[in-house]
Amino acid sequence: MADEDKKYKVIRRSFELSVKLSSDSLPQLLADAGIALFDLVVDVGSVGTQESVTLEVEGIDNNDLMVNWMRELLYEYQTSGYVFKEFHIREVGAFSVHAEARGEKFDPDRHEEREAIGAVDERLTHVGKMGSQWTAQVGFEL
Repeated sequence: MADEDKKYKVIRRSFELSVKLSSDSLPQLLADAGIALFDLVVDVGSVGTQESVTLEVEGIDNNDLMVNWMRELLYEYQTSGYVFKEFHIREVGAFSVHAEARGEKFDPDRHEEREAIGAVDERLTHVGKMGSQWTAQVGFEL
């Protein structure tokens, strides 16, 4: 993905990496955070959308929802090898999300691994709303 097309900004520290995002809605913020994660891992431009995975995630507040959402996406990558390119948020409830993620299994012949994301860092993850704008910072351990 070209830098000018990215909906996030990367902040790098020695063993941590964070992305800052903003969006007009919480569902779009969750989708953009998912795209940012996988664009850090691989070039999402090289990812197809032939496979679909249904995801249901809950949290105790919006921060926890974002942490659990990102953990679920990272879990799918680390355990099943999925890299996702599209997210269709079907429903966002009171601290819950039901979504469809579209992508494919990681293929080392077509996907160059960029960052080795180890975990989502809840200490560095925050979600907020100012006026009509939703913002988030999502932290990762490398």
